[in-house]
Amino acid sequence: MYLSKTAKLASLCALFVLITACEEEQTSVPTYEVSEREFKISVSAFGEIEAAEAQKIASPGNQPMILEWLAPENSIVQAGQVIARFDAQRILKDSRDEELEMLKLQQDMTKNNAIQTQQQKDIESDQTFVKHEFAFVDRFAIDDLRIYSQLEIIDTLQNRDFLEAKDDFLEWKESSIDQQHASESAVLNIRNSGHAAKYDRYQQALSKLEVVAPYSGLLIYEKDRRGEKPSVGQTVFPGRAIANIPNLDNMQARIFVLANDAIDLALEQTVKIRLDAFPGRVFSGKINNVAGFPRSIERGNPVTYYEITVTLDVQDKQLMRPGRKITAQIEVKKPEMTIVVPLQAIHHDEGESYVYLKLDSEFSRSEVISGRKNQYVVEITTGVTTGDVIALSTPESVAVEDPS
Repeated sequence: MYLSKTAKLASLCALFVLITACEEEQTSVPTYEVSEREFKISVSAFGEIEAAEAQKIASPGNQPMILEWLAPENSIVQAGQVIARFDAQRILKDSRDEELEMLKLQQDMTKNNAIQTQQQKDIESDQTFVKHEFAFVDRFAIDDLRIYSQLEIIDTLQNRDFLEAKDDFLEWKESSIDQQHASESAVLNIRNSGHAAKYDRYQQALSKLEVVAPYSGLLIYEKDRRGEKPSVGQTVFPGRAIANIPNLDNMQARIFVLANDAIDLALEQTVKIRLDAFPGRVFSGKINNVAGFPRSIERGNPVTYYEITVTLDVQDKQLMRPGRKITAQIEVKKPEMTIVVPLQAIHHDEGESYVYLKLDSEFSRSEVISGRKNQYVVEITTGVTTGDVIALSTPESVAVEDPS
C-alpha cells in the first residue's frame, strides 16, 4: 500500500515537470507584439563634394605617356601655366627605334634594287648571246642535201627552235623578276610608311610634353574609374582627363551606395549631407542622377556601389570645397505610421509569406502580405493587426489548423 501511494506521487510529479517544461518551451520563444510604428526607408551613403561644372584638361598626343611632374593640387593656376609634364626618355627611345627601322628598310630597298639591276643585266647578257646565236644559225643554215646531210640539216633546225624557246624564256624571266621586285618594293614601302607614321607620332608627342591650364582657377586632379588620381610615374593614355578647373559657384555631391543597400532609389529623393570636416552642419539636396548599374570603386575590391549625383539646395563656397568627404542619408520613404514587424519574423515558403501567430499558449502559421521594407522591419498590409503577438523565431511545436 505504501509503495502504491509512492508510485502515484512520483507519477504526479513527473506530469507536473512535463507540463512545466512544455510551458517553459513555449514561453522561451521570443515574441513581438504587433503595433503601429513610424516607418521610413533611408539609405546610408558616402562620397565627396565636386563641381557640377568644370573645364576638363585631357592628356595630349595620341599615345600613352609617363607623368614626370605635376603641379600641386588645390593650387590656383593662371591661364597658360604648366600643370603637368611628361617624361621624354621613353618617347625619345621609341622615336629612335622607329628611325633605325626606317634606315634598315632603306638599306633593304637599296639591296633589292641592286639585286634587280644585276638580274636584269644577266638576262640582257643572255639575250645578247641568243641574238648572236640566231645570227650565226641564220647565216650558216643551208638545207641543200647536196651540201649537208639530212641529219645535219635537222640539227640546225632543232638548234634554232631551242634558241627561240630560250629567248621566250628570257623574256618571261625578265617580266617575272620585274613583278617579284615590284611586290617586294611594295611590301618594303608599306613597312616604311608604318614606321614613318609612328615616328611622326612620336615627334608630335615630343612637342606636347607639357600640359598648360586653359584658363585661371583652382586646379583639381581628376579621378579615374577606380578612384585613383594621376601621380608621378603613372602611365596616362591619350585623351584621359587628368585635371579640371571647377566652377566653385556651382557645387554638387557625388555619393556611393552599397549595391545590396540600394532600395528603390529614384530621382528627386531628398538627401541629407554632412561634411566630415564640419559634422555639425547638415545640408540637403535632391538626387539628379542614379547610375544604371553598380560598379567597384577600389582596385582589387569586388564590392560594388551605385554612383549617385546630388544637387545641393544651398551653396556654401567657404565649406563646400572640391574633394571634401561627406556622409549622406537618402530618404527613400518618408516617415508614416503603419503596421510593421521585424524582418526575422517573416518566413517564406513556395512564394508565400507567413508569421507564427500566438494563440493562447500555442503558435499557428498565419499567411501575411508584406509591403515595403528597410534594413530592419517590413510593412504588413494584410494578415496581422495591432495587438497580435508573433514569434521572432521558429517555434518547435506549431498548432495544426482544422481543415474543416
